[in-house]
Amino acid sequence: MKIYKLTTVTDQVLNAFGKLIPQLAPGHPLPTKKDLEAIVNSDGTRLFIAEENNEILGTLTLVFTKIPTGDKIWIEDVVVDNSARGKGVGEQLMAFSIDYVKNQNIKTINLTSSPDRVAANTLYQKLGFVKRETNVYRLTIE
Repeated sequence: MKIYKLTTVTDQVLNAFGKLIPQLAPGHPLPTKKDLEAIVNSDGTRLFIAEENNEILGTLTLVFTKIPTGDKIWIEDVVVDNSARGKGVGEQLMAFSIDYVKNQNIKTINLTSSPDRVAANTLYQKLGFVKRETNVYRLTIE
């Protein structure tokens, strides 16, 4: 398996996201090619792909934010295809992203995960992520 930073959005990539995003967020609009190209070309995001035998099995996005208290990194939209779960794809994506952040000289990484994603939460804890006591708020603007 290879893990790499996406630099070009191909039809294969677009099709993979069409399959992966519904597994992560059912009912959420699919990203267009233009959306994915904006992510790939942004200075604030890195989109990583897990691929084996020319098939995209998963993805993870790193989001970099510079604020007055320092650099913040968030891991977002981690998803592994149902057919590849339990095979270490998520762990390899996470390890790749952690190494990437270490090489940027940044000392902390944040993520959130729904409590019902038991396997994902177990993996994050195994990798050393510590649950923080905090409140997460969302305002939906219509």
